[in-house]
Amino acid sequence: MAVRAVLFDWDGTLVRSDSFVLGAPAAAVAHYARQRLHLALRSEDFERAFRAVLPSYEAGRTGTSPHIDALIGAAFTWLGWTVGANDVDACGRLFFREATARLDVYDDARALLASLKFRGYRMGVVTNAIFPGRLFGPLVNELGLAGYLEAIVSSADVGLAKPNPAIFHRALQTMGLDPQETLFVGDRVETDIIGARAAGLRAVLIQRTARARDASGYLVIERLSALNDLLGENPV
Repeated sequence: MAVRAVLFDWDGTLVRSDSFVLGAPAAAVAHYARQRLHLALRSEDFERAFRAVLPSYEAGRTGTSPHIDALIGAAFTWLGWTVGANDVDACGRLFFREATARLDVYDDARALLASLKFRGYRMGVVTNAIFPGRLFGPLVNELGLAGYLEAIVSSADVGLAKPNPAIFHRALQTMGLDPQETLFVGDRVETDIIGARAAGLRAVLIQRTARARDASGYLVIERLSALNDLLGENPV
């Protein structure tokens, strides 16, 4: 069956980000808590609380995936405060904005997405993240990718992280796709490739520092632009 759609991992595949630093997100949440909730919260205290609750929610150990709202709510509880759902949501949005402020689209990503859209391929994102897909909308628009990506499905939406096939199934269901006609591109074998194949998708590994090769039944490419030739000449 011919490929009709391409799903991508986010970090390390479409976008490049600096190592995550909790300082700026923690400062944004603490400022909100002081101004709107009248809590005497310092950024370093929230950062300490967030780090304290994070291990209980970390994806990968049990296959479950944390949600930023649960993490923030738990952090406030750890500090001895109960915060309402609307304020937790507002803090989550501020946290997301600061955490993603330094994202940079790979130089070959935007051109590839434009080319695939022109050729009629449908596209979306499947990512392991503590942030739900709904938060990505404004960011995707700011990065100039909104016209290409139909859906962003996060492990936070599903409660299960890659390589669990459930997150891939959610993306396929959301976009109305058949796994046999869908290709997944990611930069990690243990989550992206294994997970995609378990869900019935064809998979391509991108390793920008590796020599392109066929390994253990999946293809490896050095640049996203190689997908044009791959999809144009031979079934994947």
